Amino acid sequence: MKTGLRAALVATVGAAALALAGSALAAYTPHLTISHTPLTLSGGGTTDLTISFDQADDATARATIYVPQGYTGTLGAAAGTQLGTIDASILASQISPTQPLPLKGTIQADDPAKYADASTRCTGVPMHEAVWLLRLQAAGTELAVPGYVDTVTAAAEAPLGKFKLQFCLPSPYIPQSAGGATLGAKLVSATLHFANVFTLPSQNGSYGWTAVTTPYTVGTAVPNAAGTVQARAFVQLPAQLTLKARVKKKTATLSGALRLNLAGLAGMKVSLLSGSSRTKLKAAGSATTRAGGAFSFRKTVRKATYFRAKVTAPVRAASCTGGVPGIPCASATANAFTVQSAIVKAAPKRR
Repeated sequence: MKTGLRAALVATVGAAALALAGSALAAYTPHLTISHTPLTLSGGGTTDLTISFDQADDATARATIYVPQGYTGTLGAAAGTQLGTIDASILASQISPTQPLPLKGTIQADDPAKYADASTRCTGVPMHEAVWLLRLQAAGTELAVPGYVDTVTAAAEAPLGKFKLQFCLPSPYIPQSAGGATLGAKLVSATLHFANVFTLPSQNGSYGWTAVTTPYTVGTAVPNAAGTVQARAFVQLPAQLTLKARVKKKTATLSGALRLNLAGLAGMKVSLLSGSSRTKLKAAGSATTRAGGAFSFRKTVRKATYFRAKVTAPVRAASCTGGVPGIPCASATANAFTVQSAIVKAAPKRR
């Protein structure tokens, strides 16, 4: 089954690519990051999906992204419904071949029946459960990229995810008149900001997203199947930050712990906010979490004071485990997150 899964993924790159399987790429390192707001069990809200490549990497031909089991989602929105926005960066050989151009656009549901031919060329089948159209503006020109979206039904793919998103990009190495990319565009990065599309799992855990990507053979419109790699992004949830106050005379000891996936997380910066009311809190210091995620502050309180702790964690490197057997893993990340504690009150105690 594992062999069959890898074969099925690589086969979609195309028979022509298999003929060139010996020409593996020299540089191709995709990165995948995922973040959610809020990062809570069964949370909805926003999902930010970022896929990026080193600027000198070979151009990407195809990307398949798996949303892990445990998630639920709304795939079949009516055509024309905006699902979110997108920020992207490209190298456009006809405009700026060495300096990335920033782009913005929208993610819009469309009618899958309109994409039967394009879908067949990209995925091997004409129809999908949904089509999400990425509509970007570059130098007054629209760059429209359809994404083919399905609930995973194949048993071999089930360990990878609940949903599958597939994208194909035109080659920047050939003229647009021959089917090449508009403006000679090569993707450097894209962040898809989904609003109320995905719902997080209801159980704590570490959930691995997977992107399987294939580059073009440089100078051609032929995907390089031998260069297919994967990138993984792990979402650990829930994120929890506690805070309690103990006061002795005019000294308040504020202590708490940061937990991610119910385990303490050390080495993270905790910002303390304080103020005379719950709605007027300002920065009042910082600390670093110790073993078990513990942290503490000591503050002098001359009147009733309110406190809250906050942690904003960046994307972190992770071990690349799991994913598609037999396909090399280029990178892995752990999710960024922001979490706040409840507000606590501390007042001086009379002698």
